[in-house]
Order: sequence, then C-alpha cells, then structure tokens
Amino acid sequence: MQRWLKNVTPDRHALEKLWCLRPFATVVCDRGCWAFKRKSVIRGFSLGLLIAFVPPTPLLPLHLTLCALLGILFRLNIPVLVATVFVSNPITWFPQIAGSIWVGSKLMGLNLIPLFHQLTHHNPWAHLNQLWEPLFLGALVLGLLAAGLGYLLGQALWHVRVIYRLRRRRLHLTSALHQNSID
Repeated sequence: MQRWLKNVTPDRHALEKLWCLRPFATVVCDRGCWAFKRKSVIRGFSLGLLIAFVPPTPLLPLHLTLCALLGILFRLNIPVLVATVFVSNPITWFPQIAGSIWVGSKLMGLNLIPLFHQLTHHNPWAHLNQLWEPLFLGALVLGLLAAGLGYLLGQALWHVRVIYRLRRRRLHLTSALHQNSID
C-alpha cells in the first residue's frame, strides 16, 4: 500500500512548481506532510476516518478542505489523509447518515418514529430541520469511534509489518550465512 501511494502521489518538487501553489509552497510542500513515517501515516489515517463522518455538503468540498487544512496544520501525511476520507462517498452516504441519525437520536433519547411518519406525508421538508441535531451528534460519536479504532488498527498493522520485515531480513541473512558456510 505504501509503495502504491508513493507511486500515485505527486512529487513534492513538482507541486512546488505549480503556479497555483507557489504562494503556499512552503506550507503545502512541507516534508512532514509527504513523509511515510509511522506517526504521520497513522495519525493521518485516524483523522481521515474522523473527517469521513462529517455529513456531506453538496455545495462545498468540505471533506477535502478539512483534509488540506488539518493535514498541513498537524503535519500529517496528506496522501493517506485524503485517501482515507474517500471512505465517505456517494455509495456510503445513506448508511452513514442513517447510522449517524440513529446513534444521535439514541444518545439524545429521541423517538424518531413519529417524525418519520410525518416526513412521508404532504410536506416532508417542514420537519427535516429536527434531524440536524441527532445527525451531528451521531456523526461526531461515530467519527470519534472510527478514528480511535483506526488509530489502534493502524498501530497494530504497522507493528505487524515491522515484525514481518525483521523476520524476513533475519531469514534472508541466516540463509545467506548458511550458503556461505557450505561454499
């Protein structure tokens, strides 16, 4: 995955040469935002999961704007952050919004069954404003939960990857030593 992300990510030096990024080149092209180090990758993955649960807005690319601003501010790996945010896409929006409303209404102690019956009648838009509070609360809770689990999963996968590489290196080293002792 890391190798693939490095291949599809634009080079930092190429970004510095773009005319639209020249005023921001020192900030956007910071080495910390493009380095594939454990700390910046795992934190970027975790924050990307949190941002993915922000309810979608049709007029403003809110997810990518938040990625750029928070990624630069906290010096997180921007390619991982942006790739993780695409967990939220038009295919996943309905289950994400429905789950957020359900979790938010449960936490607020609201019964939404009467509201949903009113939504199916003559004027569904009149009662839609009652869904915003449970939507935002549920999105915040689910986003924080996903971010926490993503952080733990990222740490565990990174640890497993390091152990695998060490064992493979030791195996290769012992086989080379064994081959040299035979010759």
